[in-house]
Amino acid sequence: MNHSVFVTALIVLVLGCGSAWAADPAATTAYNWTGFYAGLNTGVAKNNSGYTIADSHGPLASGSFYNPAFTVGGQAGYNYQVGNFVYGLETDINYDTTDDSSTGIAGTFTAGGPVGLPAGFGYTVNQQLDYFGTLRGRLGYTPADRLLLYVTGGLAYGYVSSSTNLHFYDPSRFSGSSSGMQVGWTVGVGGEYALANNWSVKLEYLYVDLGSMSYTYVGLPAGTSSTLTTTVNTAQNVIRVGLNYKF
Repeated sequence: MNHSVFVTALIVLVLGCGSAWAADPAATTAYNWTGFYAGLNTGVAKNNSGYTIADSHGPLASGSFYNPAFTVGGQAGYNYQVGNFVYGLETDINYDTTDDSSTGIAGTFTAGGPVGLPAGFGYTVNQQLDYFGTLRGRLGYTPADRLLLYVTGGLAYGYVSSSTNLHFYDPSRFSGSSSGMQVGWTVGVGGEYALANNWSVKLEYLYVDLGSMSYTYVGLPAGTSSTLTTTVNTAQNVIRVGLNYKF
């Protein structure tokens, strides 16, 4: 994803919040971020995933997924402020509408490749991400009262499904699939502004990497001498806005 979109939005947030703070004559007492909070978020997840189809001799085809998706979820966490620095821990879980597919024609098999399969074949690889969540540390700095800028990173997890269909010269179709919980990592940056003593809004970018899954196919023609495998790597660029309530 073009990260300049996030940078521009963050600059607008900083300038806008800074102006609002400067114009508020009641903001005479420094805001303190210490405490528990919870809230909701929504945004866009740009797919940054890829796949490889291979036999025992090496890769036969590869490609990428690009389609954006919608996310919505909730978060909860705790902040502790020391001077201008804010230390925190946050967890979230999010519904994700990622449902992407890629089609193509595989290249010629390497010498000694699978017997019983044509030299090239059509394929369709599908990928779905039902939901994802994170458990992250946050390190922030308050350049102005009520404004918090932070970096964040930690554990990520999500439920990923994938399937592959092979299409030969005749109507025959052979497929493989896999689904399950994937665990990976995430890093990001964000900005948060306290509207009042209990309410704050945030703009956040996360890169979420859920690792890879691999699966083999069932129903291949008799005499096939090699195992075919699809490996799917799942990653997303997430930009979202959120609303928090501090208890």
